Amino acid sequence: AYKSCLCTSAAEHPVLMAEPSFNTPAAREKMAELLFEQFSAPALFLSKAAVLSAFAAGRGTALVLDVGGGQASAVAVHDGYVLNKPLRRSPLGGDRIAELMLTSLQSRE
Repeated sequence: AYKSCLCTSAAEHPVLMAEPSFNTPAAREKMAELLFEQFSAPALFLSKAAVLSAFAAGRGTALVLDVGGGQASAVAVHDGYVLNKPLRRSPLGGDRIAELMLTSLQSRE
């Protein structure tokens, strides 16, 4: 799939991957193992998605709120590092919020 979708060989390009702030070391190791052994990636850089979001906004220090379809998270980033202690995760994501809003609007009719 890598070669057919991207029309290039993974062995020719280093890989930058964003990972969730709550990713476990075992999951991180499995991802690296897969990229090196199955795709022959020459180099890999894993970064927390919140850090990349903060840098994209031109900030090294930020509070990053990430609301996805299935969950929401609040991550504190200080000088390019994720602070793990204040990390918060909620199962209320965009799908559930949209569902609640639709129910609320329908009940007003």
